[in-house]
Amino acid sequence: MKTKSVFLLLPFFVLSVMVFQGCKKEPYMLAIIGYNYTDRAIADFAVNGQGGSNVELSTPDAGGGKESCCVVMNSDTKTSFSVDVEFQMDALEAYPPRKIIEPAGPYKKKRVEVTGPIPSDPSYLEIHFYPDGHIEAALSGRDGPSPPRLRLERRLPFVR
Repeated sequence: MKTKSVFLLLPFFVLSVMVFQGCKKEPYMLAIIGYNYTDRAIADFAVNGQGGSNVELSTPDAGGGKESCCVVMNSDTKTSFSVDVEFQMDALEAYPPRKIIEPAGPYKKKRVEVTGPIPSDPSYLEIHFYPDGHIEAALSGRDGPSPPRLRLERRLPFVR
């Protein structure tokens, strides 16, 4: 008879655990993706210490970077908030014959504000490097990162 009582109470126990755990939201793991609108490749970049790898020059269809893992964002985060972006510009080369015009730069660190709406399913943290040196950050959802904001041609991955 005791066993029957336990089975009758089990659904109430499971439901109460689900209700209490439902209040706790998990953080989002955002893939980092870079967009490079400058005249030289980015040798390396990171967001809040998490590597974003190198970023070739963007094209009209692609930002120039690949997805890297991950920046953690709490589920109760509101905009605007800031992230720290550390990066190094690659050497500026003439082509042909791939003559270095300017060597790779030193690492720079900039605090970048993330503004705009947070999608209901945040999945990507986009970092946009502009020709004038400023950097913008944005969030996008599971449907994928946004297309490049500037539609620029390039001759090679490292030559505009």
